[in-house]
Amino acid sequence: MIGSIVAAGVAIWFYFTAKNSGRQPISWAVAGLLVYFIVALLWTKLVTPPIKDAATHSQSGLLIFLTRYAYIVVGLTCAALFNLKFGRSKVED
Repeated sequence: MIGSIVAAGVAIWFYFTAKNSGRQPISWAVAGLLVYFIVALLWTKLVTPPIKDAATHSQSGLLIFLTRYAYIVVGLTCAALFNLKFGRSKVED
């Protein structure tokens, strides 16, 4: 649920970034969603299983938190870096 809300926020954020920088808003919002979802999916499939196994055995609150919500933080961070790198306004010569 929280991941879906964050994904909607990423789409809105990228949409308005595109409007302010002269890009196609819908295309840029889709690009933001793709970055967020691909990174979140990769994190969930590759990193979460070993952390989940460790959290099951140690009952650490931090590890349990990481297994549940780290994909959101990592996906959002990568989307933000993508937007900062490629979302700047187009320079007209």
